[in-house]
Amino acid sequence: MARERLLILGGGFGGLDVVREVGRSRAAREHWDTVLVDKENFFQFNPLLPAVAVGAVETRHIVYPLRQMARHHHVRFLKNKARRIDLERREVLLHNDLVERFDVLVVAVGSVTEYYGIPGAVEHTRPFKTIVDAMMLRARVVELFEMAEQARTPEQRRRLLTFTIVGGGVTGVEVAAELMDMAGETLLPRYPSLQREDLAVTVIEADTRLVNTARPEHSEYVRRFLERRGVRVRLGSAVARVEPKRIHFADGGSLEAFSIVWTAGVGPPELVRALPLAHADDGRVRVDGRLRALDSQGRALDHLYVIGDSAAVERDGGRYQPRLAQTAVATGGYVGRALVAAAEGREIEPFGFKETGYIISLGQHSSVVDLFGIPLSGRLAWLLWAAAYLVKMVGFRKQLEVGLDHLTHLVFDHDSSQIMNRRQVLSDEELNLSLKGVEGDGGSAAAPGGAASAPASRRAQATPRAR
Repeated sequence: MARERLLILGGGFGGLDVVREVGRSRAAREHWDTVLVDKENFFQFNPLLPAVAVGAVETRHIVYPLRQMARHHHVRFLKNKARRIDLERREVLLHNDLVERFDVLVVAVGSVTEYYGIPGAVEHTRPFKTIVDAMMLRARVVELFEMAEQARTPEQRRRLLTFTIVGGGVTGVEVAAELMDMAGETLLPRYPSLQREDLAVTVIEADTRLVNTARPEHSEYVRRFLERRGVRVRLGSAVARVEPKRIHFADGGSLEAFSIVWTAGVGPPELVRALPLAHADDGRVRVDGRLRALDSQGRALDHLYVIGDSAAVERDGGRYQPRLAQTAVATGGYVGRALVAAAEGREIEPFGFKETGYIISLGQHSSVVDLFGIPLSGRLAWLLWAAAYLVKMVGFRKQLEVGLDHLTHLVFDHDSSQIMNRRQVLSDEELNLSLKGVEGDGGSAAAPGGAASAPASRRAQATPRAR
């Protein structure tokens, strides 16, 4: 009897757990001819991206080769990207005009950076979604310190070292904390001509508190902690548009920033939005209690599962499950078990999920944690943060490498080596600005040109990448 074709799009947290469950079952391996497709040939551990961005964790320590994982679980792997899904013909069109058919499809393509239609946000900010984004940010920070050390005027020094993070969620807070940790504690002492007042790190949040999904007391703790470290927090500030080196707010004010990092939110990729299915307001596909996609009439499709950031999974109160790694893991594990059950001729109970809590890293070996309703903060919380992520890493080797990184960072400072070419992290206009100095009014106005005239390699970095 021919095996049925199971096609999994996406090798992130959700897709990985589907593969694991199917691969562990002999009955499932004999029933399903499983193919995993991802545009990268590695799985990246997203929660540690901020640590990678400042060199606290080595880049390759948070990635795991998907081809190796697929081989261990008796799954075929294709490094490719889905362009279109034909539900009627049960085919997926990939790049290079390749076509993969399926009997059952699991969509686990994650999310992309969401700019909410704000003018200039794509062109003049830097996303923080992939390991390449993290590497580029770290290289840029070190390069700007090198430039500031040689700046001709105090105004130019201060301008080069202005970093603004748009979005005060978990990612934005962690990037700001790690950036201040690296810049303020490691880099500044190594550059004799630079002073603490030359460095400015700002977090902008449209809501009235940081990390609005956390306990109010934790949101306040995070704000106070960041401000004590020297991070400027600007709450209730909705961004209206972004120009080169300047952010304009809905209330009419503006803020100059040489480097703008966008962490304000994520949304489903166009591949998911284009599916002729029932969608939530934010573009995610609505699913039933077994994570099967609902068509436009609200009927569940037995051959189509949607999980992770692409799925609108209802929970109590009419809301949807948050787009978190733990949600992707839970939905991926459930669908994997459902596919095993189908291979064995049985069904499992509908999907049920209860959040275990949240963890927010604040640098300087401090965190805030809500674990099964128990709130913690400080160094003990950081130890729990480090231990929790070690457990969730894929493979013993990666667990060992990241564990050693944490131990090393307890003793030594960040590595400040800059191995990328300067033109890889700065536009031509930014390079000219660093060489010529600030002209005219001493640098109070926005820089001419900026990222709008950046070379093609720079513009490509501004394009959100699906994961």
